Amino acid sequence: MRSSKIAFVSVCALVFFLTGLCHAAEAPKLKLKLQTFQIPDETKRNFTKFAEMIRGLSNGEIEITLFPVGALVPAKEMLESVSRGSLDMAQIVEGYFVKVVPVSEIAAGIPFLFRDTDESKIFMWHKGFVNVLREGYAKQNVYHIPWETYPVGLMTKKPVKTADDLKKMKIRAHSTMADLLGRVGASAVFIPGGELYTALATGVVDGGQWGDAGPMYAMKFHEVLKNYMYPEPIVGAWNSLIINMDLWKKMTPQQRAVIETAAIAGGEMSFHSTRHMAKMQLREMQEKWNVNVVTLPEAEREKMRQYSLEFQNAVAKRDALCAKGVGMVRDFMKELGYEK
Repeated sequence: MRSSKIAFVSVCALVFFLTGLCHAAEAPKLKLKLQTFQIPDETKRNFTKFAEMIRGLSNGEIEITLFPVGALVPAKEMLESVSRGSLDMAQIVEGYFVKVVPVSEIAAGIPFLFRDTDESKIFMWHKGFVNVLREGYAKQNVYHIPWETYPVGLMTKKPVKTADDLKKMKIRAHSTMADLLGRVGASAVFIPGGELYTALATGVVDGGQWGDAGPMYAMKFHEVLKNYMYPEPIVGAWNSLIINMDLWKKMTPQQRAVIETAAIAGGEMSFHSTRHMAKMQLREMQEKWNVNVVTLPEAEREKMRQYSLEFQNAVAKRDALCAKGVGMVRDFMKELGYEK
């Protein structure tokens, strides 16, 4: 907690410093379009302050107009659109574009790896994984800024007390969660968010993932799924901002500093807001909707971690950046004392 406060104070100090720089700089005005993967209300909650900080720190030189998911381009086309420059900026979920940025699968969150989100942040920023990600995204002509880390929960119709309980279940999942489920014998299927509630309510699937308790509550999972797995199978997935690289290079150093600093501060505000929302809404799910929080025994978590190691080995074989990223993961786990 103390390190988080120190980091926040440091960011604030840098913000005031940058304000003076931007007031003094003479640069062309930028009017940028940013599309998120989130619905309108969530886009407003998570990005309004970010856009306001950008405008204030740049003394009006940079203005960002926000667009929710699908408003300008389909979510699956956001990376390509930013790469081409038809979209200036986008907020993406790590792991959605692993076919073109394989190393992003590590940022999608390796199951049963990190024990808390502080570890995820240290790995990204202090251990330098951000530089590996940026190298991967640069090949797609985009600049990458990590926005916020978060846990990925799992809600199911039947309680999950062991890995074997997941066998033969059909669960809505994607990326690293889908891989874990496949390894334990479950069937992972991808269903778009707009169709997900109906699929859960009609029994097409037996459970699903959608962030953790807060986002799941917003999607009304609690109305049809009565069991929440704890601890969450993934701690340390990331949402990120991507910016067209040609646009990024044309900006002045002050403009780039304003955007990057505001992104780090805005992502941190979004992180704390969402974590608070998740805590409050998980409690409401329990008290008003009879949702059970089912704690996975440590022996079962260790079993899941063995599946996680298999997954890491598979990721490391994909390309040189993936091998480097997995190597960094292993080194960090040894430093934390989780592996020998």
